[in-house]
Amino acid sequence: MAAAAPSLAPSPSPATAPTTAASPKAGDRSKVVPLTAADEVELEEKHVLAVDDSSVDRAVIAKILRSSKYRVTTVDSATRALELLALGLLPDVNMIITDYWMPGMTGYELLKHVKESSKLKEIPVVIMSSENVPNRITRCLEEGAEDFLLKPVRPSDVSRLCSRIR
Repeated sequence: MAAAAPSLAPSPSPATAPTTAASPKAGDRSKVVPLTAADEVELEEKHVLAVDDSSVDRAVIAKILRSSKYRVTTVDSATRALELLALGLLPDVNMIITDYWMPGMTGYELLKHVKESSKLKEIPVVIMSSENVPNRITRCLEEGAEDFLLKPVRPSDVSRLCSRIR
């Protein structure tokens, strides 16, 4: 018996392939659901600006966020963060996570500047601190912080951050 000639028609690319749901087999509890364009937008990588004067803490938060598929830009001061944001060099930031206590401008002052800016006020800001000071936490949340994390930041904290990112 002769072998069938190979087809010269191009196979559909993933972008043009039909998106149909497979019929589940008896006893199979999994469900195949087709992706829509709206789902693909949700899969886009979210961008987090991490601000901390400690290079060790910046590296830790960046590693945790990147392992959870976030794109991360790190800077060593609140002043530098504001400069980059004001110049439009970071136009697609979905969240800012900042240390509370830094030389020059504190994370609390960065929070206030962001929330007072008509261009930046919609960006969620999360404050981090190694000090558990209740009135500091309350003040940050009242000023508009989305959350307050105690350092060291752990991978389990990322799930809390997921709901904060816009």
